[in-house]
Amino acid sequence: MFAYVGPVRDYLRQKDQLRAEQLELIDARTVRDGLARQIKALGRDDVLEARARELGMVRPGETPYAVRGIRKPDPLPKASPDEPTGVWGFVSGLIG
Repeated sequence: MFAYVGPVRDYLRQKDQLRAEQLELIDARTVRDGLARQIKALGRDDVLEARARELGMVRPGETPYAVRGIRKPDPLPKASPDEPTGVWGFVSGLIG
């Protein structure tokens, strides 16, 4: 009976390792599929133009403008856990 303990333990360890590697493979395929969608989207003119504009590029004949001094808005205050949120929070704010 003791002769079977080692091989069974090794089998269970390899089975766990195989499951972990299968999960890693699923994650890698998900990343691959997302990247493939991004590459395919770059072939579309509207997506390509949006990416170029994010980098500050303009079309020939357009006049680029740089707006400076605009502050980001202050973040909204967080509601405390005992205050109602959503529509009810809005309504209760109007009433009380």
